[in-house]
Amino acid sequence: MELRQLEYFREIASTGSINEAARHLNMSQPPLSYQIRQLENELNVKLFDRTSKGVTLTEAGKLLYDRSGNLLEYARSTELEVSKTGKKRILRIGLTPTTVDTIMPYISQFSKKNPDVNFEVHDGITYSLYQYLLDGIIDISVARTPLHLDEVSYMELCSEPMIAVSAPENTASSLKLADLLHRPLILYRRYEELIMNTFHAQNMNPDIFCVCDDPRGAMLWAKENLATAIFPQSMASLCDGLCIQELDEPDLVTKILLIWAKGKKPVPLVQEFLDVCGEH
Repeated sequence: MELRQLEYFREIASTGSINEAARHLNMSQPPLSYQIRQLENELNVKLFDRTSKGVTLTEAGKLLYDRSGNLLEYARSTELEVSKTGKKRILRIGLTPTTVDTIMPYISQFSKKNPDVNFEVHDGITYSLYQYLLDGIIDISVARTPLHLDEVSYMELCSEPMIAVSAPENTASSLKLADLLHRPLILYRRYEELIMNTFHAQNMNPDIFCVCDDPRGAMLWAKENLATAIFPQSMASLCDGLCIQELDEPDLVTKILLIWAKGKKPVPLVQEFLDVCGEH
């Protein structure tokens, strides 16, 4: 199984058409079909169901599509790292949307001390970055609890409460969950279970107006005064023009961590980064 074949396979899966994929890849259809047949023969499975309208993935094809993305990303990352050998060191780090403001001062300090280091940044949700870490695609990641820590080692950077973000018409500096009971709410999906469990533990059923995957986009909903958004406090810098109120709820306090693969000593570059973070 060659990386080139996986790239061809993913292009066909994405377009749903061998002819369209061939056009995108700037090659003719027969050699592309041949490469896919070779891949299917090597794996001894059928990857596509072919119809008059194009192609769709079989169950085996869906599995390969899910796994091949990480394989190709790992290969690209390795190629970049090897090409930089002897020139610049590369720290491959994962960042989540709600932790960028927290980690940047550490990265800045580390970069000033280590001008020979470049960065390869992978943005994503905590669970995706966790898997990237286990797969060796990144060296270290920023993460936020709640999170299972069985397979990683970690360093705690800080802890912070949740905030309620709404149109600028509320005056109280802090709130309890009960104060939000009759407001329509926007929840970031990553913390939906944590927030709902905390409401239910207090025998309350909130009015959930929207559950979203991107907290930055949800800010726009709050600015339109459609609902009150609940986010980690480190999102406050993105809430210009909005009312920000801290939630006085110990069960909603989250921790920001640095995580790396468990069971082995961190590589020197990761240890240098941890040392700088430990100093601050």
